[in-house]
Amino acid sequence: MYAGCNPSALRSRKEIVQAFLSLMQSISIEDITIKQLMDATGLSRQTFYQIFNSKDEILEFYLDTIFNQFIIDSKQHAVKNLCDAAKLFFTFFEDYKDILRIIIQNNKSGIVQRKCREYLQDKQYINYALHGVLSDLEQEYATIFIISGIVAMLEHWIRADSNQIPDTHELALLVCRITGTYSS
Repeated sequence: MYAGCNPSALRSRKEIVQAFLSLMQSISIEDITIKQLMDATGLSRQTFYQIFNSKDEILEFYLDTIFNQFIIDSKQHAVKNLCDAAKLFFTFFEDYKDILRIIIQNNKSGIVQRKCREYLQDKQYINYALHGVLSDLEQEYATIFIISGIVAMLEHWIRADSNQIPDTHELALLVCRITGTYSS
């Protein structure tokens, strides 16, 4: 993936991502061709391969931008416990529910899960002591357990029939009740 700072390449990267997200609205990810993608942008195949190696890499880049914004937003809130973390997480990702639904429906939930673990495992997000955890190793396993549960709830919520789902506040309160943690 392109990591430089050339303004033209950055503009092309943005155009490719936007075209990909737009095509995903009507075509399955597997059926989107690089030719279709480049026709939608007016850029060359060569430009695509200078910036990305695959369609999955476009998704990873897009999810990186979402999570970078999440980390920025999370620093503006006091996250003292799991209840606070769940409220922040579900509220933030509500804005991305439609695109995440498309990604998940295209059998790319593994990418979403991997990115969630990658970003949320960083102590910037879960930076509080977990009840009953006695060592750094236990903290690591407990964090993975929590992240996996929250991400599974997010995915289930996204897949659910919109008439029968709780709102983000109710999801966060469920995490609070399950774990016995509450906001102060």
